[in-house]
Amino acid sequence: MIKLIALLKRKPGISREEFARRWVEDHTRISSRLPGLASYRINISSERQPVGVGEEPLYDGTAEMWWESIEAMEAAFDTEVGRLAGADADEFAEVRIHLYTDEHVIAVEAVP
Repeated sequence: MIKLIALLKRKPGISREEFARRWVEDHTRISSRLPGLASYRINISSERQPVGVGEEPLYDGTAEMWWESIEAMEAAFDTEVGRLAGADADEFAEVRIHLYTDEHVIAVEAVP
């Protein structure tokens, strides 16, 4: 299993709320249809951030997307849906950084 972590920064002039709505409600209508996508999570930065971050965090959110292999992931992005998803993300995100990762789970939620 391979996980892609995407770090996104919204375009200037787009509010945090509009960025979140656009990504979670609109963009996922395309991106959730990527072939072979096993799991998909979006994380939007909260208004409150740690002291020392500055006025805003470097990124406004992250996505976590899982596929069975790097080859399956790259093939998904090389489809019409993949190209549409990339073009759509470029409409609201100024920066999109993709990091391919192997996940190591250290702790899991405790069951009561």
